[in-house]
Order: sequence, then C-alpha cells, then structure tokens
Amino acid sequence: MSFSQYHDATQAHGWNGLMAKKATPGPRKAPASSLTRGHKKKARTRQQLVDAALRIYARAGVGDLALNTLAEEAGVSNGTVYNYFRSREQVLEAVGLELAVQLSEQILTVSEAVDSGAERLSIAVRTFMNKARTDPDWTRALITVVRYAEGMRSTLATYLRADLQAGRRQGDFHYAHEEMAMSMVISATLGAMNLLVEDGEVEHADRIAAEMVLQALGVPPEKAKGIAGLPLPGEGG
Repeated sequence: MSFSQYHDATQAHGWNGLMAKKATPGPRKAPASSLTRGHKKKARTRQQLVDAALRIYARAGVGDLALNTLAEEAGVSNGTVYNYFRSREQVLEAVGLELAVQLSEQILTVSEAVDSGAERLSIAVRTFMNKARTDPDWTRALITVVRYAEGMRSTLATYLRADLQAGRRQGDFHYAHEEMAMSMVISATLGAMNLLVEDGEVEHADRIAAEMVLQALGVPPEKAKGIAGLPLPGEGG
C-alpha cells in the first residue's frame, strides 16, 4: 500500500480510516497460492534488506548507511541490493513505510471502535510509548528515519490531523493553529519516546505522555488524566 493510499484512507477517520478502507471490496486479487516461488523469494529478500537497514539506522543513524554496508548486514551480494534499491534515499523511503505500516496497523487494531478524537489520540500516543519501552532498537530507527522520510511524516500528520479535528468538533481540543498542534504532538511524543530509550524506564510513561499531550491541546487536567488512564482496548481494567 502506497503513502497516497494511506492518506486517502485516513482523511476523515484518523487512525481508523485505513481499517475502513481495508474492509471496502475491491478488485479480486489472485490467491496467495498462485504466487510463484520467485515472487515469494523476492518479497523475503526485500524484507531482509529492510530489516537490515532498520538495524543499521538503530545503531549508526541514516548517514552511515551505504548500499555495500546494507549488503553485508543482510548477508547478500551488492548486486542483490541494487536489484531492489538504487540509492540510500530509496532505502530510507522503504524503511519509513515499513515503520509506518507496523505501528499504524497496531494502533488501528486497538482504536477501531473508538469515536472520541481525544481518546484515539491518547491511544496512539500510548501505543508509541509502549513500543519505545518494549523495542528500543525499533524506536531508535523510527526517531532517526522520521527526520528524513517526508512520506512517513506526511502519513503521521494525516492520521493526526483527522483526530485533532474530531477532538475539536467534539469540544475536547482547543488550539490556535492546526499545523502547530500537529507538530507539537509529534515532537512531544518522539521526545518522550527518546527519553525512555536513552534514560530507561519511567513508571506509567505512556499515560503521563498522553495526559500531557491532551492538556497541551486544551483538555482540562482532570479530564486529560481520566482519558489517559483508560484501559487500552483489549487491555482490561
């Protein structure tokens, strides 16, 4: 799925928009059994390269990824890498999409039945924070890649815009400038994730981060604390 398809799916329904799009009947596709061994092998190799790039970004940052280094990390030949990626920019875009898909699908799963924009935003922030707690290498890669991958930033902004607008319509959010509000939420969440990765465990970090973000968007303190303290869908009491 392309970034433009993600954008279309989320314009009206935030993190839930893509789920609705997935449920929309479309052209019939060939069954998985019809895929050739060659196609399956190509998909595996491409994923192997993306996973290797993630590890490099987590260790050394974007600037240190060369295609021959990627080949060595993935255990393939230089020629194999060039069959999939012609430049470092193409690798970066692929990794950005991978990260967006991984976390977006997780957020969509847990927030599918939630109508409140404030609650959906809280769920998203807490999901990001919990991912930082459980997978620091993935988080380091995300923090590195999001600075450079325009498509990934656009995807995150599209999800966020819809939830901000919903929260504003519902009377929970009060902000003076939408673009600044989006930038603030993304920057605050990434900063809080980085704190967990670099400085270790903070008790109830996900709830604290969500509560503070909600307050910054104009939600009264007690209400923000209540929303941030709700059990995540499927988590139980």
